[in-house]
Amino acid sequence: MGVSGEEDAPQARHDAAGRPTRRRVFKTLGIAAGGLAVGAGTVAAAPREKSGPGPNMSVPVAAAWTPAHGHVDVTWSVDTAEKLIALTFDDGPMPKWTPMVLDVLDAERVPATFFMVGERLVRNARLVHGRMDRHEIGNHTWAHADLAELDHQGARAQIHRAHAAIKAVTGKEARHLRPPFGRMAGATLSAAGELGYDITIWSIKMLEKTYEHNPPALVDYILTNTRPGHIVLAHDTGRDDRLVALRNLVPMIRGLRAKGFEFVTVSELMAASRPAGTRQDPA
Repeated sequence: MGVSGEEDAPQARHDAAGRPTRRRVFKTLGIAAGGLAVGAGTVAAAPREKSGPGPNMSVPVAAAWTPAHGHVDVTWSVDTAEKLIALTFDDGPMPKWTPMVLDVLDAERVPATFFMVGERLVRNARLVHGRMDRHEIGNHTWAHADLAELDHQGARAQIHRAHAAIKAVTGKEARHLRPPFGRMAGATLSAAGELGYDITIWSIKMLEKTYEHNPPALVDYILTNTRPGHIVLAHDTGRDDRLVALRNLVPMIRGLRAKGFEFVTVSELMAASRPAGTRQDPA
């Protein structure tokens, strides 16, 4: 599987102009491609598909079912008055460019959360050996799979296999799942619940493509738009345009610190969340 990132959603569903493909439109409408019969002024639709244990099913069995997590949190950001932010990196570890990121974080003494792809971790374990003490590791599936397309068993296999790899290589227990591309369905939730995971998305990401040829503007974008409780998305591998973010991590880190922000892991950020009942309404 090629290296992909969250903004690189699967292309098969859209044409070159970004419109949904004909096949996708039919699927979305619940109409089979061959199920339209045009007669004397009538249009007959194909029968609706029966419900089954597909990607959209949030309960995988008909019988009583009790997951490890009876409640799965999906978090974009954390409601906190403290100036805490979590820096996260997806898709590694890979020689392109995980060591560079770890070197910067070591030099700046910044903790981060790495959402790792299981097969890449197994293949590149040497890149992170002895270097993850201050960092947290999250689950980004075994093979960067689109969980929104998988049923419960498929999603469970992707998450569980990556979990086992993370524990075997690093000795750490991952508890946060980030679905590749930020895409998920009901089966993603049921699989996460069965395996004891919560789901972590993001609230601000590096817009590498937008600022590929204007690095100072990307730094300014991050410094201007980051808020307390934000989860920042970056990548430690992928297309070359991502280097515009990685090569400017130092001014971002120092600029945010100058504004009073402290970097923490995702779990530490969650622990700083306001108790229920104290949340403020959006401005």
